[in-house]
Amino acid sequence: MSKINPLASTLIDDYIASKATFSKEILKLLRKLIHQADSEIIEDFKWNVPVFHKNNMVCGFAAFQKHVSITFFNGVKMSDKHNLFSSDCNAKHLRTIKLHSISEINKNQLLDYFKEAALLSKTGIKKIESNKEIAIPELLQKALNKNKLAKKNFENMAYTYRKEYALQISGAKQEATKLKRLKRIISNLEQNIKMHEQYKS
Repeated sequence: MSKINPLASTLIDDYIASKATFSKEILKLLRKLIHQADSEIIEDFKWNVPVFHKNNMVCGFAAFQKHVSITFFNGVKMSDKHNLFSSDCNAKHLRTIKLHSISEINKNQLLDYFKEAALLSKTGIKKIESNKEIAIPELLQKALNKNKLAKKNFENMAYTYRKEYALQISGAKQEATKLKRLKRIISNLEQNIKMHEQYKS
């Protein structure tokens, strides 16, 4: 298990308190259900969002403008027995559930998912082989071709980091969102910054 942030619980409290009312209600309930699913789950705080561990990372959640997203880090191995997983998740191992209001939450169904994820955390996720190919979105590839420094740094990054950037573009639904993310990505790559490093100060 990676090192746990000793201030995680306080940071999660602050994170939830800072969000919009509809998000707070959902986040508080999710936190409660995660611990209810498995008493051995440990709270952590990574990439500026709440994350929950057992033997490995189990799940995490994040609030956005109009929804709350639950990420299951080994979701690819989960049964999705209630068909809750979002269809727009392109990650290899991750799966997500999106919630727009607390009224749509079925506690028993989410408990099933959290319990299954906690059990699967014993196996972990196999390290991705660096020689696997990545489907780079055309928008990102064109931008890289126009910026030699960004392209060089991108190509020298490990498979995992390149894929994260590719998914930032392919995972966006709106063109405006893609362009906004692209601008940030190219700026990061010019500075040779990996995606999660952009949140460090």
